[in-house]
Amino acid sequence: MKTVLRLLAAALLALPAAARANDYLSDDPTDWFRYSEAGTGQQVTARIERTAGNWKLWSDWAGMGPTWVYSSDRTRDYFWLWNGQTHTLVANLSGQVGEQRVLDMPCNQGPVTLLSRGPLSTPAGDFGNVVRLGFTTSCADAGVTSVWIAEGVGVVKYTVASIAGERTYELETAFVGGRLIGGAPSRPSPGPALSIRAPAEHEPIEAVLWGANDTYIVLPTYRDAFRALHGSGVLSDVSVASQSVASQLRYEMVQAGVPLDDVEIYVVALDSVWMRDYGPIILQRADGTRVVGDLDYYYTRPQDDDFPIVYAQFRGWDRVHVPVSYEGGNFGTDGRGTQFLSYGVQWFNRDLSQAEIEREFGKLGSRDFVWLEPLVDEGTTHIDMFCRIMSDDTALVSSYPASHRQARVVDAAAAAFRARGYRVVRVAADHQYDEYATYSNSVLANGIALVPQYTSASKNAAALRAYRDLGYRAVGVDSRLIIRYAGATHCVSMQVPAGR
Repeated sequence: MKTVLRLLAAALLALPAAARANDYLSDDPTDWFRYSEAGTGQQVTARIERTAGNWKLWSDWAGMGPTWVYSSDRTRDYFWLWNGQTHTLVANLSGQVGEQRVLDMPCNQGPVTLLSRGPLSTPAGDFGNVVRLGFTTSCADAGVTSVWIAEGVGVVKYTVASIAGERTYELETAFVGGRLIGGAPSRPSPGPALSIRAPAEHEPIEAVLWGANDTYIVLPTYRDAFRALHGSGVLSDVSVASQSVASQLRYEMVQAGVPLDDVEIYVVALDSVWMRDYGPIILQRADGTRVVGDLDYYYTRPQDDDFPIVYAQFRGWDRVHVPVSYEGGNFGTDGRGTQFLSYGVQWFNRDLSQAEIEREFGKLGSRDFVWLEPLVDEGTTHIDMFCRIMSDDTALVSSYPASHRQARVVDAAAAAFRARGYRVVRVAADHQYDEYATYSNSVLANGIALVPQYTSASKNAAALRAYRDLGYRAVGVDSRLIIRYAGATHCVSMQVPAGR
């Protein structure tokens, strides 16, 4: 990669300097595009993964796979691709129909022709000024054959050669320039009854699971959470890695005056505190019986990964294994089959297509999916770091100042929820304490909301007020220490829905 970047740096010197992309190609890392292939149902998501000056590395550019693309306003509507050795000019998108350039890319060596200019309809909507480029393929049963690029949007359609014939990918939905293009205009109706489902977090629960291989980072959080849940009828089931951790936890809670009569402590082999991520996703069958959903966790934390197996055996419940590398902080559901998650799931499962991932999630009762961009440079990529569902018709989404680098991401998430028919409540992050100190990382427990608290008194109060305005008894939970480890209240807990 360092060699590639050095070569790109040299290429930058050979191309005009500029500040932004031309009128046709996006250069904003928060933009994303989702394409679908009607014949196979395959879905492809494209986004900028890396930047080197005006060169942008796209995860997939028009069916070419990971590709560096150069464009700028200073070069008008010309753009270049990087073939691994040097830059190769593709086209002048404001040129005349019939203009040709010679491209030198793997499986696309030969003329590129500007074939037409005009309107185009796709599943994402109708576009006016769309340029169609025709490509020459140089590999048997491979290579891009045509690309349609819409002014003000980007690539909206492309075709590729394959052993099964030409395949067509059309834009299904996208987030470009701060606006959502395409996507469902409203939240889908419940549809036919599900044979199995993941209940929403605002539905009734019987217990909250907590975990600790060590007490250090969780003590302030557990102290406030256990106290808030005391007497509510919601049990706190705490799994700890050893008897010494159990003794330390009991001692600290007693010293803090926290009642433990509805706190159960179990000794279970664990590697970490992140119960939300490795814990069981509890499912319900139509008859109310419960099932443990078990996803793959980090192979470097085998004891955490085994916890859903242990819990299923402990409760005497069936277990459904979903072979996807996935963490519960990236799982949100409306309880009716719609799953909310971030593109981080695809990044951590490069060997699976989006369609394959969604097919596996069908085992959790999911049949509709809303993919969101994760926060910038937030390592977990979890959606609970910036949004959550509060009720059947309301979602809570974090907010940042307009100039902050996270603003575009959370605004896009808010737009996605609104597109699904949700009323969206925005709550400002305490970003001056920690960039990821948001108030969406909360726990809902039968009308109680355990809300993270950081250092800004005004933002803490505003967050509690937002939850109370939504009908919850909001209780603050000290999260000043744990957020420094990339998590908060939601990250160390897992709800157990009521059922049989």
